[in-house]
Amino acid sequence: MMYRIVNNMVDINARSVLIPTGLHTRGNANHFIVPFTTVNAYQFSFFQTGIRLWNGLQEQVVTSPSIDAFKTRMGELYK
Repeated sequence: MMYRIVNNMVDINARSVLIPTGLHTRGNANHFIVPFTTVNAYQFSFFQTGIRLWNGLQEQVVTSPSIDAFKTRMGELYK
């Protein structure tokens, strides 16, 4: 779902939540800031968890040209 949201394939306005870091230190170039929260209900929500997982993906997975390529690369990554 994160791939679809980042690539505007679903009608969700997530730009207020998905804030690019602006820095490329390691991993992929499409890192997002994980919002700070002290509430457990939000800490384990979709966006909090999704951003952490997305930030940990390799560049070749994140920059997949299509959803099918993304799924294939994810499958290869987690064999």
